[in-house]
Amino acid sequence: MSDDKPSPLEDVRKGLGLLFRAARTTVEKLPTKDLEEVAVTTAKEVGRAIENVGRTIEREVFGGGKQPPGEAGPKDEEPPADEAPSPKPPES
Repeated sequence: MSDDKPSPLEDVRKGLGLLFRAARTTVEKLPTKDLEEVAVTTAKEVGRAIENVGRTIEREVFGGGKQPPGEAGPKDEEPPADEAPSPKPPES
């Protein structure tokens, strides 16, 4: 076999090396003060989002959890007056 074909593993190694070098050069040129503030704010917002998802999962899947005051849940709602209760199946 001839060695005319490039090695995919070598291409990946070189490509990743170039990407890391470009990332390192870019990070060195960025102002860090604003970036740090953005990172902290983002982390807080992600934390809030995770908390909200956790509460929703707990409420919807596990049927428990505390609901914030003023938030009506399925247990507090009355069925519409025009809906009749479902008939019971005849006993055999």
